[in-house]
Amino acid sequence: MTTPVLSPEWMQTYGELWNNTEATRQGLKKLSMVIEYRLAEDESRAGQIQVVLGEVVRAGAPADGVKPEFVLTANTDTWQRLGLGELPAAKAMVTREVKFRGPMAVAMANLPSLEAAMKMMGQIDGTDWSV
Repeated sequence: MTTPVLSPEWMQTYGELWNNTEATRQGLKKLSMVIEYRLAEDESRAGQIQVVLGEVVRAGAPADGVKPEFVLTANTDTWQRLGLGELPAAKAMVTREVKFRGPMAVAMANLPSLEAAMKMMGQIDGTDWSV
């Protein structure tokens, strides 16, 4: 069975993986934020996680009235390359392969956790990357 990338079901799995990954959960344990991921090919295809002190407490479709602190937009090829570890997160943001909106200083200060979060995209079995 396949699950479309960034679908509510896919985001649930992503949130569970986040909470079971030391680099994200512990690495961001002092931060609370809402992160939204979008596909450049179809920005209506988006997923959101709400993180409280490093732990995902909500994962799924963007919630009405919830403004994300971070918005990351990339095409499916870029998300796949990040997930496979072929493209470092910092390089993807500097070259604008990932369009990033949010406090850059916070992202750069937490780069190892950001890298881990991006790599998790490639760890979800049965991901349907088609748009």
